[in-house]
Amino acid sequence: MELINKFKTVFEKTLQEYLREVPQKPSALYDGLKHILESDAKRLRPAAVLLGCYLYDENFERALPVALAIEIFHNFTLVHDDIMDEAEIRRGRPSVHKKYGSNIAIMVGDVMVIQAFRIMLALDEEVDIDLVLDLFCDTATRICEGQVLDMEFESRKEVRKEEYLEMVGLKTAVLLGLSFQIGAIVAGKEEEETEFLFQFGYNVGVAFQIMDDWIDAFGDSNQTGKKQGGDIRQKKKTWLWFVAIDLAEQEDRNFLIQLMEQDTVEESDVKRVLELYELYDVAGETMAFANQLLEQSLAEIQQSNLSADKKELMTDLARRLVERDF
Repeated sequence: MELINKFKTVFEKTLQEYLREVPQKPSALYDGLKHILESDAKRLRPAAVLLGCYLYDENFERALPVALAIEIFHNFTLVHDDIMDEAEIRRGRPSVHKKYGSNIAIMVGDVMVIQAFRIMLALDEEVDIDLVLDLFCDTATRICEGQVLDMEFESRKEVRKEEYLEMVGLKTAVLLGLSFQIGAIVAGKEEEETEFLFQFGYNVGVAFQIMDDWIDAFGDSNQTGKKQGGDIRQKKKTWLWFVAIDLAEQEDRNFLIQLMEQDTVEESDVKRVLELYELYDVAGETMAFANQLLEQSLAEIQQSNLSADKKELMTDLARRLVERDF
């Protein structure tokens, strides 16, 4: 993935230039902004923006402002997400609210949203800024909807798999879909010409999140940097949990349901859930569904009018994102 690495390298330079121009005062506000943006991240979304542009214009650097805006916006969602989840660690470092306090973290997230829009407004005059902002605002709204659904699911006794997929689609996948699509729009394409890229990114995004669920339960802690079964300890209704509910015998199903209603989750509970996942081959069922989504993504690409080499590029990227174990 030499090209993707090139995108990331060029983007990091742009990000560093932005960070050097960030105001110094009030220090807590802007130190918090730098804290999250300087952390070790995959930079998947900005790379997707640049790739979406490259598919139609090899001068992909024209899409750097949008890539920067989307990465800033994505990190805003993480800052506020960590506050709501009371998460103390993000990317191996203290989360913003843990380091600077919740009130400052809220303001850090707010100023990041403002910065994202400001950067978007500075796009080249040749870009259809009205379309870019319309798609961006629609996606931002849907992400907020997904976050609220995620919070609601924590207290609801009954949640269906279809609702979980909707939540993941809103909270995670729509921004990846937009990233590919908006890059192509910067390259001069019309919205209807880029819808297949949104759908490609959306399906990959859902599969990516489902594989995150899989990695949390079955991944190597030495590679992930996280303790196995973290989602179970937090009583998250993940795709694995839904699959287990569908496959388990009544006694085991009752245990899984009751676990979500307990005040605390003991290590013995985590161990039993993992054993049930093994017993009912939840790992295999989950990977099969992720691969089904992957194939849907690849179908979007194969049916497009992209050149053969660019279809191959997109196919390789999708496989690398979904077929991973950490």
